[in-house]
Amino acid sequence: MTREAGFTLVEALAALLVFAIAGALSTGLIISALDGRARQEAAAERLASMQIVRTLLREDASQLVMRPYRTQDGALRGPTLDQARAAGLGRGEMHELLSLTRRGRANPDGAPRSRLHRVAWRVEDGALVRAVWTDPDAPDGAPARRVLADAVSDVEIDFLYGRAWRPDPVQGRPGDTSAPAPRAVRLRYLDDLGRAVEHVAVIPAGAPPS
Repeated sequence: MTREAGFTLVEALAALLVFAIAGALSTGLIISALDGRARQEAAAERLASMQIVRTLLREDASQLVMRPYRTQDGALRGPTLDQARAAGLGRGEMHELLSLTRRGRANPDGAPRSRLHRVAWRVEDGALVRAVWTDPDAPDGAPARRVLADAVSDVEIDFLYGRAWRPDPVQGRPGDTSAPAPRAVRLRYLDDLGRAVEHVAVIPAGAPPS
């Protein structure tokens, strides 16, 4: 009588246990790798968002024109900077942080028109948004909007005059272009992780009138 070759039940169970452990370890490594990749991508997106905000704020500040502008009702407003706080916003609300007139409107065809345009920085439904109108006066219609950062809070804009930051710009009389331009603009907010973010944009000395 011969004994047939094969695995005993204990050996089969031991092999299954080894395969189960190996599979669990492999699955854990894959999940960990995917989570790490997701965190890296999220961090890269936040960094890119911060760089875009910094770049656009610096461009707007460097191209600032201290110029009065007309609103939709024909009233003359001046100078160029308007500002309001965005504290206590509810869901679905919009609050304008800063609006300004700046140079640099593209004109590749050399058309006989102004190179100025109107820019507004806003908080809309918890997101930091930059809006642009091609007409610097009485901007009407829908602006070109760009969401710069999602889920921001405690957003503040400050203006540097001399050595002191103040929460609002120095305003002149309607139509008055003699009000001084600030030396810099500072944007502060908390990102979606609750971390403090700050951007400072220097305004060239003697920002020109129109």
